[in-house]
Amino acid sequence: MSKFTKLLFGAAALAALVSIGMPAGAQNEPYQHVPLPKELPKGVSVEDAQRLQGLIDDYKRQDPLTVTKIGGDNVYFAKGGVGGNDANVGFVVGKTGVIFIDSKNSAASEKDVLAEIAKITPKPVDTAIILHSDHELGVTGLPAGITIIAQENTKKEMEDSKTNDAVPSNYFPTKTIAKDETMTIDGVKVRLLHWAPAHTSGDLAAFFPAQKVVFVGDVIVTDFGLTMTQIHGPGDVPDLHGSVAGWIVAVKGMLALNADTYVSGHGDLFTKRDVRTKLAFIQDKWDKMKAMVAQAKSLDDIRAALGEPPPKPNAQGKLPPPNTTELIYNELTNKE
Repeated sequence: MSKFTKLLFGAAALAALVSIGMPAGAQNEPYQHVPLPKELPKGVSVEDAQRLQGLIDDYKRQDPLTVTKIGGDNVYFAKGGVGGNDANVGFVVGKTGVIFIDSKNSAASEKDVLAEIAKITPKPVDTAIILHSDHELGVTGLPAGITIIAQENTKKEMEDSKTNDAVPSNYFPTKTIAKDETMTIDGVKVRLLHWAPAHTSGDLAAFFPAQKVVFVGDVIVTDFGLTMTQIHGPGDVPDLHGSVAGWIVAVKGMLALNADTYVSGHGDLFTKRDVRTKLAFIQDKWDKMKAMVAQAKSLDDIRAALGEPPPKPNAQGKLPPPNTTELIYNELTNKE
């Protein structure tokens, strides 16, 4: 894990540091390569925070497709692809077929993963598990007529979608999960769990207990800072009915699983320790904001207290979608 130090000696010195100190291809988003907060959440050590910040620093919007074996002899993690910010997916080789987990950003990118699968096994992909109703268009790159499993809210979001990632009806889920269901697919035991609306209304975790691997979709990502995450909630386009309160519930549920490896939706793999650290940062923000809301503090007051600048409009004068801070405030004050 790389360590970076920001030296505030003027623009020229900063530019020199970036060009010399960063590895080739590294990004420098506002949330990357930044100092740790002066005050860390209770129970989070400096080392914990550095590990998580390191995962965030290593994130790249554009990465070549790579496939890595991560569990036993049959569970794989596919990262990167032809599209920017292409989603992580996985696959598990069963007795006669392959289980594809989640969805890439496009059919073309999904087919690239199929080509990688063909290098590993001649077995066909016959089942897909979609983990949430965001960037699900990739599923159309899979063979027609396969079994498609999703949480029931994800199916509803897919059926309702008319513009964003609109999927043809022949690729709608053929089986839905409500809360918690364990099944054996082609000799592979998997537990599918939904705790609450989080990133979207229908987030699903795919837990493979024999391998101690859980695919968690975009509930856990590395393309946001320590105290932020992506929630497609009210005010976002599309509004996929996500919730920060639900995110906290879902992550607590994930941590209760007997898992060692957590496959994020974007970025590198997480350990249980990394997931626990991320939860601590979001829970700490929630708790601090709850206390300030109880004191009738405004959103602007809270942003200032947290050291966060107000959002800036883009060139067309439009504000960005609500971030984690604004969503927490809206949930605590019951504002839509």
